[in-house]
Amino acid sequence: MLSRSSEYAIRALTWLAQHNDERFHLARDMAEVLGIPAPFLGKVLQPLVSHGILNSQRGRSGGFRLARDPREIRLQHIVETQERLDRARHCILGQSDCSDHDVCPLHDWWSQTSEKFFAMLETTTLADMALYQQQHPDCRYPLPMSLQAPRAPLPTQPASQLSASS
Repeated sequence: MLSRSSEYAIRALTWLAQHNDERFHLARDMAEVLGIPAPFLGKVLQPLVSHGILNSQRGRSGGFRLARDPREIRLQHIVETQERLDRARHCILGQSDCSDHDVCPLHDWWSQTSEKFFAMLETTTLADMALYQQQHPDCRYPLPMSLQAPRAPLPTQPASQLSASS
């Protein structure tokens, strides 16, 4: 339901939330760890900078870092930098006229499902995403789901720090 750009943006920002240590992280390093093509990730991150979600810095110690506390960044904010969310509110079967008065066969189901989806985007924060991974050690997210282990172990904040900040 989300575009590839939104998926990559959420993965990259979740990783940054897990490494919220005031350092700047290079897009190419994040891309390698996350299994995302580096040029594509660079393009995905730029709108996040212009919307005040990320800070960027050029130069030797440059890269990207979160501009705000992960508790303040909702998935909706991230997705809105990558795509128009109103497209998902249209008929799932592509009908031009699909409303409560003129329904398609999936109208009732899609109305309920899409409302739950939008509610989740509006209420879920990056801190929630990072905390989930801390509480579920078998969850590799935001890393790729391949069988390969990451090149280097990723340091994470202790769950107690994330819990205190939620």
